[in-house]
Amino acid sequence: MSEQTGSISYLQAIAISVGAIIGWGAYVMPGDLFLPQSQLLGSSVAIIIGTLAIYMVARAYINLLTQTPENESGGIYWIEKYINRKHAYIYGWGVTIGYISIIALNISAVALLLRYLLPSGLQLGYLYTIAGWEVYASEVFLCSAAIILFSYINLKGVRVGAKIQLYIALFMILSVTALFFASLWMTPTNQAFLPTDMSSGSITSLAWLPILAVMPWAYVGFETTPQISKAISDSKTKTKSIILVSLIAGVLFYFLINYFTALNMSFDYQAIKDSHWATGEGIDNRIGSIGIWLLSIAMIGSIMSGINGFILSSVKLLESMGDTSLLPSVFTDKHNQFSKQKTVILICLVCLLSPWLGRNYLLDIVTMASLGITVGFAYVTTADLINERKKKQAGLLNYLSVLISVVFISLLLLPFLPAALSFNAYVLLGFFILLGAIGYKKIAVNPNLNPN
Repeated sequence: MSEQTGSISYLQAIAISVGAIIGWGAYVMPGDLFLPQSQLLGSSVAIIIGTLAIYMVARAYINLLTQTPENESGGIYWIEKYINRKHAYIYGWGVTIGYISIIALNISAVALLLRYLLPSGLQLGYLYTIAGWEVYASEVFLCSAAIILFSYINLKGVRVGAKIQLYIALFMILSVTALFFASLWMTPTNQAFLPTDMSSGSITSLAWLPILAVMPWAYVGFETTPQISKAISDSKTKTKSIILVSLIAGVLFYFLINYFTALNMSFDYQAIKDSHWATGEGIDNRIGSIGIWLLSIAMIGSIMSGINGFILSSVKLLESMGDTSLLPSVFTDKHNQFSKQKTVILICLVCLLSPWLGRNYLLDIVTMASLGITVGFAYVTTADLINERKKKQAGLLNYLSVLISVVFISLLLLPFLPAALSFNAYVLLGFFILLGAIGYKKIAVNPNLNPN
């Protein structure tokens, strides 16, 4: 059965959204993608353009949230009401893929952090090498323990998960702020605070397109708000501000971490590209062990908030699908009611596979997660457009939101673009699509789960 509404406070809802945005990627992507791909200027432009594009999409969510009944969550409710049930299922499955992929990504970041912080002697039980990444039993054990811990927390109830999320988010914000000012303070007097050779070539060459393509993944945290909206104690009108606050916090975090990564590596983009973890290496070289521990606190907070926030939001999304009889029986109890226990356990089991894949498939999972989320964007913006057209109030911005969603999807699917999905990402995507089709078939043939 669904949990009682009004069990998440306004601040806790902001913590869930912000914590879901600022996951492991904020500390890894500057060195793995942003700066090597388009340097500081190009990546900053990509972040600005991406944030504005995401805001245009978010307007549809804000508009629909203000018109959603207090006893309903957004997302599934919107697509079913304004489009139809079949598309509501596709939306729910696509966004669920995105959420679960990001849980797995945050789990994989635990191994990266452990490898950087702890001596190599604690990497115990070498198992195998996959795509150049050595997998150790000790890391698999610790990553698995983290998944099981947060699964248990979410089994205890949404209030427990939301309360823990708030504390984690506060630690994360304070740590990143301290790192930013410490990086400025420790910058040598003979080094400029901006690179002296910033070239517009990093913009005109369109090298920043792959960065733009992952912006839906980077900002997916705001998408969790409609999934948990029924459980938020404040009104739907006030709930819309959660999305705005989380987007503002997101762009500030991405800017700060991207900037102090470049600053601490002395704007040496080749060194950034060659580094296993440029953000950590820069902090270590510039600030030392204190900086590394501050970064570790921030990253641990982000990893935990990402895992916790997306497990919580995945459960609420699947619960909404259950409320509208759009779930396969694997997620329901013997009375065909949504089973939170079975759902959390299933999410946990899927994510327990991630530590075995190593780290070097992360970008493949990122792009696949981005596609699932952008499909969700397209559905919600289309639902908003249909709603506004019915009221004869549709304007240019409504059409623009749909177009932006389509552009994001095109960036990932068109093979001649630099951000296109890799073969591995397509294999993963095909697997999840097959599971989704099997799930839909089970709903269609089960009369207890498919009301008239």
